[in-house]
Amino acid sequence: MTINFTVTVSTDGSALNNPNGPMGWGWVEHTRENPGGVSTAISGLSEDCGGASNGTNQIGELTAVLQCLREHPGDYPLVIETDSQYAINCSTTWIKGWKRNGWKNSKKEPVKNAELIKAIDAELTARTGSVDFVWVKGHAGNFYNEKVDDLARGFAERAGRGEIDGKMPEEGWSVLINGPYARGLKVPENRETRITQPLPEPEPKLGLWEEQLLAEVEEPEPHESTLVDQPLFHEDNGIITEELITRLNQATERFDAAAQRLQLASEHMDQAVAKLDEAIRRFDDGSWKSNHQDTLF
Repeated sequence: MTINFTVTVSTDGSALNNPNGPMGWGWVEHTRENPGGVSTAISGLSEDCGGASNGTNQIGELTAVLQCLREHPGDYPLVIETDSQYAINCSTTWIKGWKRNGWKNSKKEPVKNAELIKAIDAELTARTGSVDFVWVKGHAGNFYNEKVDDLARGFAERAGRGEIDGKMPEEGWSVLINGPYARGLKVPENRETRITQPLPEPEPKLGLWEEQLLAEVEEPEPHESTLVDQPLFHEDNGIITEELITRLNQATERFDAAAQRLQLASEHMDQAVAKLDEAIRRFDDGSWKSNHQDTLF
């Protein structure tokens, strides 16, 4: 099928009890210009979703983008709408620095979810048509954002209850199995997955007090904020952009200028105080002479 119009797809990821809770991903087409509303995905579907019994919302967001790209190859323009700044930055901005640093962040630690991000980069590189990412505010009444959120969350809920097998791309399973989310993970028996380390033994079930104590000392999974469109500090502190450096330099210059003005004002104040002291002294001297003039003769 020849496509001569822009295709728009909404993507989303969801995780219950994030991190390491039941997770889901989904994508939904909403190409208004499509004559007859025929799906442009190679599967013939206008929407799809999946997930696993354990994971994070970030893994879900990245998986949704990856599956969207794989279902929509070609030379037509593709627009991906998502409420995840994390997914957008991983796919377009942060990845540049990670490549230069050998897929290590600023702390010299391996980049999280690297296999999914590398797969997204490969799809973007191979695709002949343009791909644009558009951020939309989540849970703000956007019809397709709400629809794809329902798909992702719905799959996560069913996977968490054991009603449905997990559905993930190979890279997604690998990230889950070889990451900190393998405990309790249910992998379909017919799924061929690259396993670089054995699954850990299930840990004893913790009591409520123990879970609360553990939650206080464990580092929480970073998550994107939906309160602002473009935050000054990105979600991954490992990449300092040129824009941020420029802003910091400008702020430093303004601070230095303000300090100079303050110093100048302080000098003027000292001069004014000195003049006032001199005026008071002269006034006191004149007053004394006036009061004692008669006693001099």
